[in-house]
Amino acid sequence: MNFKQTVRNLVLIVFLIFLNVMPSSAFSFRNMTLNIVQISDAHIADREDTSYKMLSSSRELLKDAILSVNKIAGLDFVMFTGDMVDIPTLENYKDFFTILSDLNYPSLVTFGNHDSAVCLSDSDECSSGMKINEVLDFVKKCNRNYMFDGTFYAFSPKTDYRIIVLDPVIRNEVTANGYISDEQLAFLDNELAQNQDKVVVIFQHHPPLEPFKSDDHSIVNAQAYLDILKKYKNPIVILSGHYHATKIVREKNIIFINSPSLVSYPNAFRQIKITNYRDRTDFKITFHQTNLLDVVERAKASTIAATTFSGTHKDRDLNFTLRKPYVKPLKKEKVKKEKVNKDETLEQNLDEQDVEQVKPKKKKHWWQRSKKDNQEVIEQQQGEYMPDEVPVGDVESNAQDENENLPQQENDTTASDIANEILKERIEEFNEDML
Repeated sequence: MNFKQTVRNLVLIVFLIFLNVMPSSAFSFRNMTLNIVQISDAHIADREDTSYKMLSSSRELLKDAILSVNKIAGLDFVMFTGDMVDIPTLENYKDFFTILSDLNYPSLVTFGNHDSAVCLSDSDECSSGMKINEVLDFVKKCNRNYMFDGTFYAFSPKTDYRIIVLDPVIRNEVTANGYISDEQLAFLDNELAQNQDKVVVIFQHHPPLEPFKSDDHSIVNAQAYLDILKKYKNPIVILSGHYHATKIVREKNIIFINSPSLVSYPNAFRQIKITNYRDRTDFKITFHQTNLLDVVERAKASTIAATTFSGTHKDRDLNFTLRKPYVKPLKKEKVKKEKVNKDETLEQNLDEQDVEQVKPKKKKHWWQRSKKDNQEVIEQQQGEYMPDEVPVGDVESNAQDENENLPQQENDTTASDIANEILKERIEEFNEDML
């Protein structure tokens, strides 16, 4: 191997090392797009169907969803927005995470009202199942991506995005309603304040904006939550489940996305692709229904208001754009102009004009002269410069004007008189000589 080949190989090795160690933030196109999947209300259970939930097919529905997700290219992660299991038993959680192990993408979870036991606040009595601390410990063991201490948290998967996960579940009473604690409201406000230049995506089980009216499924202090959101102008997306309904609502820069359940009609999940450009943010929301069509038919037949849960076509698949800037530009301060005296301004203008008149004209080079310029130069050199045309009637008056402008002699004797006298003397001398 000669010296040139050695140098070439070294350069190639350094380049490959550079590509491997270079952080993703150095390449802006990697940070522009966030491509995620939301699966909600899987309700894994080992029991018969209820009035509208296909619980006996819950495992098969989750397996089919995982297979479909694996076929989607370029996902960043998958989020399960609560009610992973129907009853919080260890066996149901084992089944859930066993099926989840076939997923080819990273995953995270939020917690729903079915995911932990209820412990009444006025006694030591708890409902059957695992307590939230036990569930949290088990989730951390089964999902290495869950590196958070509590049930609400935040992280940035890419520089343009901030993910916030909240936990509205009430665990000290038997209820399907939700409540955002003061600690979480302060946490939300602080996260939004610190990330006003990013696209914020919020995951939680209970939706802050109901897809339809319900007295026993809503967040009881939703207005305090919404008031915080309205303070900020950057794109904010809230992804939730709980109602098993398909709904998309946009209020200015805030997008509320409620997703259906896997075990009830329409038995589907969502893909959300967000692309953040310099002047806009694009959203592409795609609806993915299960391939188990026989289960879908059974679920639809057992649902009283199928269209309420399946939504309109715009609630299922939707593309839209948020234009920037989201924050209105600050008003420019008006600069007060100093009043100037008109006379001073006039004198200044006249002085400038005088200076311009005094300036001699620059001599043009031969290549800068026009045909007219060259003709003027020739005539000036010959001393014969006159206007091209002089009106005939004005020749005499012009001559008179020129004579009037000539300097006058001190006496009345003119040059012609002197010449005549000299000529007369010469003639006399000539005559004398002839004599």
